[in-house]
Amino acid sequence: MKTTLKKISSLSLGFSFLIMSYTGVILFFVPKGKIAYWVDWHLFGLTKSQYGEIHTTSMLVFLLFGILHIYFNFKPIVSYLKDKNKKVSFTKKEFLIALGINVFFVVGTLYMVQPFKAYLDLGESIKDYWAKEYGEPPYGHAEETKLKDFCRKMDIDYDEANKILLKNGFVFHANQNLLSIAKQNRTSPAEIHNLISVNSPKKDSSIPSNLGRKTLEKLADMKKIDLDKSLILLKSKGLKNISENSKIRNIADELGVTPLNVYNLLVEKKQRF
Repeated sequence: MKTTLKKISSLSLGFSFLIMSYTGVILFFVPKGKIAYWVDWHLFGLTKSQYGEIHTTSMLVFLLFGILHIYFNFKPIVSYLKDKNKKVSFTKKEFLIALGINVFFVVGTLYMVQPFKAYLDLGESIKDYWAKEYGEPPYGHAEETKLKDFCRKMDIDYDEANKILLKNGFVFHANQNLLSIAKQNRTSPAEIHNLISVNSPKKDSSIPSNLGRKTLEKLADMKKIDLDKSLILLKSKGLKNISENSKIRNIADELGVTPLNVYNLLVEKKQRF
């Protein structure tokens, strides 16, 4: 019985290691969550959430059978720590090297030293590529917004949007969020937005490009806003950690509106959320 359990634990440990390695690699390359949900990103039929869930549950298998593996191989492991006098020593070369490798990875990652910084920057550049390839949602967690509220925030006529969706065979109701409607109709929130956005007003050419990535300081340098008055106004909205380096996109996320709403507020100083 013990021999059988030992074999099962070793094989399970190996399988869970392979699964975690595979899902870990996939999660390194996937788009950021807001983009993945917005465009209904899939790879080999699985979503980003499903890859993350498999990675998490496989970790439990790896942990459980890892403990069993250590239990069954406790004597050999302890023997690795014994010196010539058969006493356990934590100064053995092999132990110190193994410990040093793991400490190096942890500390190197925390302090963002090379080559860890380059590796993590690569991951960010890959995610930026997806953002350029697919585009970003108009604001954070837009896919979780109810259709009627989404139309209001995006200045889209809800009745017209409703007609367009019904004409295209969509099944939905006003209290559903975009993600729910998309799943029910086998599409993505981004496609729904593209479909109904023909009703949205044309973009004002005076509005800066890549507005969400602009900082308050950058907009002030462009003579679009008054920096001091904007900071005072935003603080009055309950934003405590606001500064000249705050990006419009992040401000919009905190307020639950679009970058354009924030821009109009700062320019006109009359718009209310």
